Formats: sequence, structure tokens, C-alpha cells
Amino acid sequence: MRPFLLVAGVLAVAAATACGDERSITTEPVGALGFGTNFLRTSTNLPRGTVTYPVAIVASATPATDSVIITLAGLDTLTTGSYTVWFANDSATKFAPATALNIVATRRDSSLNAAGDPVFTNTTFTTTGASFRAGGSNIALRVAVSRVSAPALVATDSLNTVLISIEPGAAGAAPGEVRPLWARRSQANASRVSSLRFGTFGRGIPAQPGNPGANQEFVVATNGAMTIVPRGRVEVRGNIMILNDSNYFRPPVGYYYNAYGVKLDTTGRFNDTTYLGRRTAPYPDRAISLYEADKTNPAPSVVFDSPRVIFAMASRLSADTIPDATGSPAWKNYGFVRVNLQPKAGIEGRMGSATILEATLPPSIRGR
Repeated sequence: MRPFLLVAGVLAVAAATACGDERSITTEPVGALGFGTNFLRTSTNLPRGTVTYPVAIVASATPATDSVIITLAGLDTLTTGSYTVWFANDSATKFAPATALNIVATRRDSSLNAAGDPVFTNTTFTTTGASFRAGGSNIALRVAVSRVSAPALVATDSLNTVLISIEPGAAGAAPGEVRPLWARRSQANASRVSSLRFGTFGRGIPAQPGNPGANQEFVVATNGAMTIVPRGRVEVRGNIMILNDSNYFRPPVGYYYNAYGVKLDTTGRFNDTTYLGRRTAPYPDRAISLYEADKTNPAPSVVFDSPRVIFAMASRLSADTIPDATGSPAWKNYGFVRVNLQPKAGIEGRMGSATILEATLPPSIRGR
């Protein structure tokens, strides 16, 4: 009988070794309970806005009438760069930085009154400068700038394009490679108002198939409206959470996708956020980060050059490695999971404005 006992012992050890938090074992044949929920596309808060052009395409005899008015929303606050405004002709063969910006920022805060109804309060700030860094999901900006503040654009040059770039330092003769917002006069309405496009304008990186040229556009959204519908699911089993989602545009140059968990208090109100990290390729390539998918192709099996899309991406998370997620049950108080698009020059780990997808975790997961 000893050989039989020895074999049985080896099998028992092997079975115990093979078992983990995703496998059933003899004493727990069904393993941890699993739950799943769909991601839903959110009401957009992508970078957006409008540009109002002056009447004259070239400089007029009265410079006061040559002002450009820009409205902006959905911008993230930057830490390692600044938003810079540029004027250019329609073919983008000549750029001129606008250096005297008059900025009015309006912050909208909300609260509840005694009856439980929302109350909105607007606070306005004004400033001037050659660039700006401030943003936020509840911040709207109005930027007024005169053509004469861009002396590199001479009087006979046409002002047909307004571009907003993110510059790591002082503006040079031309914008850097991060050119996420622009509007063309040729796309304006009868009142000379053109919606801003969000994406990449004339990439400043080595050419690849599908990349726009110097005066071309890779458009992710127009005035906040995307033309693609991402989708996906969140699966939770025990302390393991897996995000599988697909059908994204590749991020604009200087941007990347990440994920956040949103915690709720005992009354169901937002309490805190937890950074869930940069997105990766799906199984079996979860070790491949998609952080550089804005400029390179780190995972050709799911990142395409033409069309410029990400077919699938994922995140695998364990509550054991996230202090805020430990508890009984794991992920207790987490009410939402969000996929965001953020600038690399922003604050990594602080949830920004542009939430693309959101999943609502049921009470069976969050423990309430």
C-alpha cells in the first residue's frame, strides 16, 4: 500500500500547488463567486470647444476687430507642459504662437440643499499669459487673443487655422508633436464659429502607414463627440478584477488610456478614487503596456496602424496588491470602474476629465 499512499500524497501536493484564487479545490469545489457587468459609454467630457474667427482672413485696418475667441472644456491640468495657442494658414505651412492670451476661467461647483435638490455655483477667475496649465472636469475657459499677439503671422498671411498644442517649455518656431486640438476656418458656420477637433494635427514623428502628414488630421472627436463606440466588460471573482474592452481609437500623440476605481460612502456618494494603472494588451500579452500606442505599435496583434484603432485592451487587478481594495469582501465600497484618456503631461494617478467608459458594480460586489 505504500506506493499507493506515496502517489496519492504526490497528487495531493500537486493539486494544492496548482490551485489558486481562480481555481476550485476539493474543499472549495466552486471557488469564489464571480460577477460581471458591462461597460457603458459615458456622456463625453473629452476636450472640446469652439473657435470664433475674425471677419477678415488677413489683418484688417482695425486690429481690435481681429480677435480670435476660443472656448474650451474637458481639459486636464498639466504638470510638465503648457497649453499653447497657435495661428496658422489652412495648409499649416506657417505657424505663429499667440503670446498675449486673455483667459476667463469659470468653475462650476455643485451641492445639495435641504430639500435634496442640486445647487450650482459658478466662480470666475481671470488671468493673462502666453500659455496656461489649468483644467478640470468642472472648468470652462474663454480665451480671447488678438492677431497682433502673433507677430510671426504678418499682415498678409491668412489666419485660417487655430491650433492648441502642449509644449514642454517655451514655444519655438513651430508647435511640438503634441497637437491635440485645432479648428479650421473652412469648417466654420456662417457666424465664423468652428468646432474644435480633438486628436492629432500633423504628427511630428516618423511617418508610418496611416499617420497624417504635416497638414492632415487624425480626429478622435469633434467638439467632444466620438465617431467610434468602445465596449467591454468588468469581471470580478473573489479578489481578482479583470477589465476586457475593445474598439478604441488609438490615443492622440501625448495621451494614453488608464483605469480608475471609484469608491462610494455609506450613502452612495462618491468618496474616493483608486488608480488602477495604465492599460495593457489582453491575455496572453498582459505584460505589454499600451502606454506608447500614441506613437508606436507595442502590440501589433491588437493595435492597428490603418485604421488607427486599438482592437482590444485589458487590465488584471488583484485586491491583495491594492491597499484600498482589501477588505471583506474584496472591492468593498467600489461602485464604479472607469476607463479614462489622459495627457502624459498631466497628473498620473489623479482621475481626469475624459472618462470614455464606465461600469457600475452591483451591490453583490461592493458589499452594499
